[in-house]
Amino acid sequence: MKKFCLFFAYFLLWTTPIQLAFLFWILWVVLSSDYTILSLSMANFLEIHLSWLKDWVYSWFWNDWLDFWWAFPALILGFLKFAINTWLGFWLLPIAKKMQ
Repeated sequence: MKKFCLFFAYFLLWTTPIQLAFLFWILWVVLSSDYTILSLSMANFLEIHLSWLKDWVYSWFWNDWLDFWWAFPALILGFLKFAINTWLGFWLLPIAKKMQ
């Protein structure tokens, strides 16, 4: 269990730069287009820039569940994911190191 918790904590922390780059990409789209922070939903962003990913994810998950989450603004949802994952990684790392 210790190895899994350590791996998970490090994974959350290692993916932080990727999430930050994703946030800057969304911010760049908002600043360079007619979208606003609240009008660019995650579904719109994926449809414009990553349509293959959207189609693939819709083939694996429950569509109504994805429609609910992807209706939120992309910048806000991306920031919440970035903040929660980074906080969880920093919180879990010392706990996982203390495990036996």
